Amino acid sequence: MPSTDVKPSVGWVSAWLHAHSSGHRITRITTFVVAGAALAAPLWSPYAAIGVTCAVVAGMLLVTRAATSAIVSRDLRVAHMLSERDSQEMDVARERASFVRALEHSASHDRLTMLLNRDAFAALLDTSLRARPEDPGDAPPVTVVFLDISRFADLNVSLGPALSDELLIQVAHRIGGALRPGDILARVDGDVFAILLETVAANSAMDVAQRLLRTIQSSYEIDGRLVVTTFACGFVTAAADERIDATEMLRRAGLALRTAKTSRNACVSFETRIEEETEQRRVFDEDLRMALPSGQLHLVYQPLVDTLTGEVTAVEALMRWNHPERGAVPPSEFIPVAESSGHIVDIGLWALKEACRQQRVWRDEYGIDVMVAVNLSARQLSDPDVVERVRVAVLRQGVDPRRIKLEITESLLVDDMRMAVDVLTRLRALGLRLSIDDFGTGYSSLSRLGELPIDEIKIDKFFVDGIGKEGTRETILNAAIAMGHGLGLTVVAEGVETHEQLAYLRAHQCDYTQGFLLSRPVSPDDALELLRRRLEPPPGVPAQREPEDEAADVAVPQVLPSLAPRPTKRLFAR
Repeated sequence: MPSTDVKPSVGWVSAWLHAHSSGHRITRITTFVVAGAALAAPLWSPYAAIGVTCAVVAGMLLVTRAATSAIVSRDLRVAHMLSERDSQEMDVARERASFVRALEHSASHDRLTMLLNRDAFAALLDTSLRARPEDPGDAPPVTVVFLDISRFADLNVSLGPALSDELLIQVAHRIGGALRPGDILARVDGDVFAILLETVAANSAMDVAQRLLRTIQSSYEIDGRLVVTTFACGFVTAAADERIDATEMLRRAGLALRTAKTSRNACVSFETRIEEETEQRRVFDEDLRMALPSGQLHLVYQPLVDTLTGEVTAVEALMRWNHPERGAVPPSEFIPVAESSGHIVDIGLWALKEACRQQRVWRDEYGIDVMVAVNLSARQLSDPDVVERVRVAVLRQGVDPRRIKLEITESLLVDDMRMAVDVLTRLRALGLRLSIDDFGTGYSSLSRLGELPIDEIKIDKFFVDGIGKEGTRETILNAAIAMGHGLGLTVVAEGVETHEQLAYLRAHQCDYTQGFLLSRPVSPDDALELLRRRLEPPPGVPAQREPEDEAADVAVPQVLPSLAPRPTKRLFAR
């Protein structure tokens, strides 16, 4: 039907429109109709009193009163008067339009947090980059910040999907609360959030990112549990005159985030060198994946020595990688890569099996039933099947579980103490000995240390290095020894490299020591020589302690003096 001018003769709709055609309300209506946007309820409240309702359908204004409706075009002409049947059809159209809007929202938003998703964020970023003036002048740069919840995969396993979702929602709310008006927040991946900053100077982006980290990096209460989370942050800034698209910006932000995660730096800004390092890391990761099946990995063993008698009471198995081109790769380089890529699960299980096999060889062929310690990684500890994997590995090698000691880094206990206690309890039920490694560096709750089913703490080298120096490290070392003994735990000091350190630890009754002063990590054959021989005990000290438990009643030879090198720079993990 052709359009009809808005005149009083058209009826109440025309009259109503005519009555308001010169007012500000009708101007606002036109704006909303042209924009095709949903009309806000407060705008229509004056008309609701007289039974008038309005809606935008397909860019047209639908005005309804009682059973009569009219469609009004953008130029405020009544395009069509609707019958009751027409009104029913229009109701269906409105429902369809509402459904379409819901689909559009779903396509552009994350269903869990209701934040923008990656595609919508990329579209807004692309618009922002295109809107920059040709002559940038003093225009601010555009910055994209990526935030990632550290070790979220492990948290997801320990918390379960429902509580992990709750954590993501709380994190989203906390990030949103820390942003400024105009900043845009999105969830672009499972545990990765993105922020678009358009008014931050390039030299201030790092300060803004770090301040944001400090705001959100703390504990979260999830179902009555306090979950401590840390974050990694990567960001990229595009200067006003830099020609770059959204895809490249997001790629660079992702590279910066990955670097922050693998280098253990909380916040990293994208630089060109990161691309080169990323490619090197990719090749390195591929080489590491092939290292195990190609036989490039092997174990070395470092003794743990009775501080008073000099007797070797255990050896720690440490992993080494002989790369066919790079040569010996330090553990400090490949272990973090293995952790981040997940390869640590396979090579960690291999290390446990190999250490058990070697313990059995020493026992069956040489009569030396020595305790062997093996490190358990964060990825392994969070594996739901870790207890069964360990049980099978130990029993298939035919070793006494009481002769295998698992070392768990203290920082692993910080993220989820409840999960750690459960897993450690089940591991200890197998008969295994348990030790907390790097003690003093993980910021675990000392008040809950007594809850852990452990046998030993290993004080980190950082505190041993503080012996005889100014500062509080020596005081903390003494307190750790006293606390360990008070809880009935064995205390080991690692990283002992000087005679002064050894004498101090002996004087303060630290039970066992480990470090280059006593022996470097050595091959299985050299370790056998260490286990076959003895050192002379210090003057006035009995040759052997009384056995501490039924698993420690085997006489074990002591360290060979000629194999104990002079203190040297620490090039390996131990």
